[in-house]
Amino acid sequence: MRLVIGKTELHIHVTAAIMPVFMLMAGLAAEYAAAFFSMLLHELSHVFAARICGVKAGSVSVTILGFSAVLPDGGCSRLEKLLICLAGPAFNLALFAVSLLLGRLVPGDPYFLRLLSASNLFLALMNLLPALPLDGGRLVLMLLAGNIGMLAAGRVMRGLAAAVSAIIVIAGGYQLYSSPYNASLIIIGLYIMLATMTGRAEGALMNMRQILYRRSRLLRKGIYPARDLVVVKSTRLGDLLKSMDFDRFHIIYVLDDSLRIAGVFTESQIIDALAGGTEDMTFEDLME
Repeated sequence: MRLVIGKTELHIHVTAAIMPVFMLMAGLAAEYAAAFFSMLLHELSHVFAARICGVKAGSVSVTILGFSAVLPDGGCSRLEKLLICLAGPAFNLALFAVSLLLGRLVPGDPYFLRLLSASNLFLALMNLLPALPLDGGRLVLMLLAGNIGMLAAGRVMRGLAAAVSAIIVIAGGYQLYSSPYNASLIIIGLYIMLATMTGRAEGALMNMRQILYRRSRLLRKGIYPARDLVVVKSTRLGDLLKSMDFDRFHIIYVLDDSLRIAGVFTESQIIDALAGGTEDMTFEDLME
């Protein structure tokens, strides 16, 4: 099912109907409505921030697991990507403050406003945890990738996600012991574990995709920051990719056994060589 909110498409999977039915049967309609509204605005904030940064396309998918903003890769600087990631938690914190203030001004018992403030505070704090696929994990991944490359950063993030998800599951066990009908933290922890395992195979493709998109960004901007890398002749081209970040144009200096410059290549030449050969090709092979 597809709905359109303004210029944003909302793709609703058939499984998305399971959760509201279950919550209605459990007598938690108000709680679900507050969470639904908060999650939807969180993802729409990512989409709108992306459009401000020049990313025209974007949609939100809805499944039984919740909401997910779908944005095209490429075309954004590192700062713009950081702003897009922060847009969701920032909006949740703003909505938390507004609903909390309104709750104190409205007479009587503003139960829904209290639910809304609690939902938005929980969403903001949970999404800032340094674990993929949460916003905090994406932020840490981008910062690490700028220094150690996307693949190395991905390995660090997998270990971090495993630790965070384990802590959440343990906390969820205590939560379930205290409140037998609330297993939300366990579900979140298991979701992070599952996302980490399924995302492992995408690391190399992600690194290559970001490098390929850089060409269009360079042509669009005209000026682009560069980064120098130094390798020895026996270095494999495939290994070099692990040290490339996604927001710098790379110039590679090849050293001989005497540590003198034997050749200079741009990342475009490396990509072309990989396209015509294999990742096992060394720089010595490339210079012959």
